[in-house]
Amino acid sequence: MEYLFLLASAFTSRLVNLLGAFRRRRPPKVLVVKLDHLGDVVTATPVFRSLRRALPGAPIHVMLGPWAKELLTGNPCIDKILTYDARAFRRAVSPRADGRHPFRVMREIAGARYTHIIDLRGDGWTLLLPFLSGAILRLDRGTVRLSRWIRSRASALGARGRTGSPNTAVMLLHEVETNLLVVRPLMGSSAAEEARVEIFTAESDRAAIGAKLRGLGIEEGGLIVTIHAGASWRPRAWHPERFAEVARRLLERHPINILLVGGEEERDIAERIRPLVPTARVHFLFGSRLAETEAVIERSALFIGNDSGLAHIAAACGTPVVALYGPQDPKRFRPWSTQAIVLHKPVHCFPCRQSVCVHPELPCVNLISVDEVMERAEALLDQAMPRRAAT
Repeated sequence: MEYLFLLASAFTSRLVNLLGAFRRRRPPKVLVVKLDHLGDVVTATPVFRSLRRALPGAPIHVMLGPWAKELLTGNPCIDKILTYDARAFRRAVSPRADGRHPFRVMREIAGARYTHIIDLRGDGWTLLLPFLSGAILRLDRGTVRLSRWIRSRASALGARGRTGSPNTAVMLLHEVETNLLVVRPLMGSSAAEEARVEIFTAESDRAAIGAKLRGLGIEEGGLIVTIHAGASWRPRAWHPERFAEVARRLLERHPINILLVGGEEERDIAERIRPLVPTARVHFLFGSRLAETEAVIERSALFIGNDSGLAHIAAACGTPVVALYGPQDPKRFRPWSTQAIVLHKPVHCFPCRQSVCVHPELPCVNLISVDEVMERAEALLDQAMPRRAAT
């Protein structure tokens, strides 16, 4: 099904660009479509800087799900953020938009008369946008992924002829790289220079989280290790009891505070962890605004968590990360940072996109041991503590 949509998207771009060659030229006005989840939106952030460099005078607007709006607020390369509550990307716990019919949303957005549509991941409705707005150019990830899929199949056929085994390396691109390939026709080879994820935390959010931390007894300069034990679906989730054991060991060895974060719907995880680490240096911050969660992650010396949007946010904040991966391929989806360590134990059914695992013990993520997490966490924490002391 995914490849059928990619094919439809690629065909749409071909048609739009063919028609665009005959349209009257207008000053460029860009709409980037990224209706995805939090981590996926983070992987798209290098595109905005690339577009600003390629089209320095053009308005750049972004359309995304309402759950991700705060993630891009304050980005100097974005002039306007539009929201569209796409059912295909909505988590069960995501904030709802105003319930307008998608066609009404598309019609209103189309009235802006965008010349360039950059579709990094939309839905069936967003395929209509370039026709409704009279766009002269549409670039999309469907074209990129399909072209690389064709190359990988050709490579595999050639490899079978030579060695008897297919070569799939052509397809193993990180999502950051895929997103940048989408806009390469506008950028040329300079797109590679922009391959860094970034988010921008407002001073008001830093102040708000500072006040909350002081209320918890954590003063300015106090070292924080942030832990996120939740995940968007269960096969990605390491046992909460193991996170509790990591917290307990770190507290025994380091003068730190542990802060467990998550959404309102993840409070049950906190209740499982709370009795296992009964100490005044463990704090719980659930249900805060996304921007405030960003601010506390930015302030942390280390982030430890499952494969989730918050791990990508930590990477964008420049915070060292230990990320625990299960069903998803970290080659495509790991946090994009040189300070991110990914622990992963591939099993025979990897990679997997099932929301319910047929193995009740969730072997892929739970093969990761507490000792392995501790080893990586302490290595990153030892590096971070001198830097924090010097600032």
